[in-house]
Amino acid sequence: MTEKDLKQDDPSSNNTTPSQSVIEPIAFTPHKTQVQKRHWQPTRQQWLIGTPLVFGLLVVTFLLTSRSVSIVTLPANVQYDISDGLHFKLANAWLLFNGQYRIELAHPGYHSLTTSFTVGDDAEQQFMFELEKMPGRLAIQLHNADVSADVFIDDQAVGTTQTEIGQISPGHHTLRLSHPRYLHHSQNITIEGLDKLQTLDITLKPAWADVHINTEPPGATLSLGETELGTTPGNFEILQGEQQLSLQLAGYKIWQDVFEFQAGESLDMPVIKLQKSDGVIQLKTQPSGASVTLNGSFLGQTPLALSLRPNQQHTVKLFKEGYVDKQTRLSIASGESKDLSIVLVPALGKIAISSDIDDAELYVDSRLMGRPNQTLELPARPHTLMVKKAGFEPFETEITPKPELAQQLKIRLRTLDQAKWDKIPPSIKTITGQQLTLFKPNAQFTMGSSRREQGRRSNESLKSVALTRAFYASPLLVTNSEFVQYEKFHSSSHVNGNSLFGNDQPVVNITWEQAAKYCNWLSAKQKLPAFYQEADGKIIGFNADATGYRLLTETEWSWLARVQGKDGLRKYPWGDQLPPPKNAGNYGDRSAAALLGLVLLDYSDSYPVTSPVGSFPANDKGLYDMGGNAAEWVHDFYSVGTGLSLKTETDPLGPEKGDYHVIRGSSWAHGGITELRLAFRDYSAEKRNDVGFRVARFVEASKP
Repeated sequence: MTEKDLKQDDPSSNNTTPSQSVIEPIAFTPHKTQVQKRHWQPTRQQWLIGTPLVFGLLVVTFLLTSRSVSIVTLPANVQYDISDGLHFKLANAWLLFNGQYRIELAHPGYHSLTTSFTVGDDAEQQFMFELEKMPGRLAIQLHNADVSADVFIDDQAVGTTQTEIGQISPGHHTLRLSHPRYLHHSQNITIEGLDKLQTLDITLKPAWADVHINTEPPGATLSLGETELGTTPGNFEILQGEQQLSLQLAGYKIWQDVFEFQAGESLDMPVIKLQKSDGVIQLKTQPSGASVTLNGSFLGQTPLALSLRPNQQHTVKLFKEGYVDKQTRLSIASGESKDLSIVLVPALGKIAISSDIDDAELYVDSRLMGRPNQTLELPARPHTLMVKKAGFEPFETEITPKPELAQQLKIRLRTLDQAKWDKIPPSIKTITGQQLTLFKPNAQFTMGSSRREQGRRSNESLKSVALTRAFYASPLLVTNSEFVQYEKFHSSSHVNGNSLFGNDQPVVNITWEQAAKYCNWLSAKQKLPAFYQEADGKIIGFNADATGYRLLTETEWSWLARVQGKDGLRKYPWGDQLPPPKNAGNYGDRSAAALLGLVLLDYSDSYPVTSPVGSFPANDKGLYDMGGNAAEWVHDFYSVGTGLSLKTETDPLGPEKGDYHVIRGSSWAHGGITELRLAFRDYSAEKRNDVGFRVARFVEASKP
């Protein structure tokens, strides 16, 4: 740098001298240079090399992660399209990723199908899709001119041969053609489907016979049923089978006959000779309803039209119950019509009617004829006779008077009560086979025993009772074989090895409640109202109006056992004296001495314990074992009265509550005078090996 330059650069150089100039340092400031960033851009050569590599990498990745899927279709060559998701077809297979795809398939002649399929994890997978054929169509051409037959496919009506039949499912079918004048045609067909039209050529075979018919005289009209076929002579097409032909010609009788014809046959029938028409008589009688015979043949009842051969004599007979038979002879010209009315003469018979009720009313055929004690003269035909009076059951009968014989009819009217009891069976049977006998006591008697009676107990107080309700009672005690039908695990057991459990021995070792439940079981089996009321398996009361099975009441037992008509009360089952006669019953005797403390030493019945029921004679009312064998549970709760009750109890059923039930009658275990008496009363709440029961039933509910 020159001095001149320095001076030019120094701003103070104009006014200073060189000695006055001062050179001062200035602060250093680095020079800021801007760095430009450069971005990489592939070269053309890099593009040419890299692009194929990346594409190849993507292809390899696709091939490694996709699944090979083949689509099989029925039929083959079905056009289809896959959507939803990345898919690529390679040769005959598709490369698909896992997931669900939608496919649409279509082919001519088949129903299109749109569905989906799911590609799983397997490397190679196959899916099959089958298209349903479209229905086929059928056209039937009949070679029978102007004939239209009904078409049936698989027995379903689908149209006629004059129309195209569509919507026929592909496959094998049975074709049937039907026409009233042609034979049915049936054949098997195969429908291709695919909406194709198939054609069948068929000729129906005629279902008629060709019949030539001639008449003498000619010109008659031939009819088949109500259809006229033409006039004779002529050739007629008559359908096969049994057919009724008729010929009509004015002035001649209608000709009719039945023939069997075969389809396709040709017949030339013999000439049919027509007969001139009959004369007609319109026959009436007074009264009508008379039976008519013509020349011995029954024709019917009047009024009646008689068709008679002309110019001949005919015998006509008339019959009617209650009237004299009538016979006449008739003749008539051809085609003539006459009216004939005949009055029938009544045929009368006498019936003498008598009745035990003079003021009753007599009706004949619902017509009041007065009082019954008279003789009636009635037509000789069946009549309904009735005799009735208020308070009595009407008597009704049918009787036919006989003209040649007088008859007598004696009538005895029954009161309504008598008629009611006549309809009630004298005996009934349980489902176990036990027979019950009807009793209508209507009795008043005294129960208990006198204080002076030897062997009497304090619970045998005298009381007046009356029985008015009819009842059924079993003559025999209930047996083991009957009871186990209700309680199959019951056993009557034994006494020191002597069995009490034979089929025909009375059931014992049962409580009163078991006996009552057995009665209810019988009632249920026969759909009768239960007499005993049950709750939670216990007997809690009874229904006095019920007609179901029950035990005898104590009063009924006393009447059946003790009361013997005019002879009063029986003391022992066999009479009034000890010892019992031979074969009197099963009591504590010598045969039971090893089992009992007190026995009848001078009596033997050969049974140490119970005997089969009914082994000894019945009492006067037909009941067995009312004394001996097994004592009996009766219905009543046990109670003790005091002294003779002056008030008569009617049909008593005993106390409503109690701790014990009454036991009546002696048993095989009794040999003392106290127990052998029929007045003896015992009680218990427990089962015993000498106590059984018999069943009873009221006939009807108690009266209000």
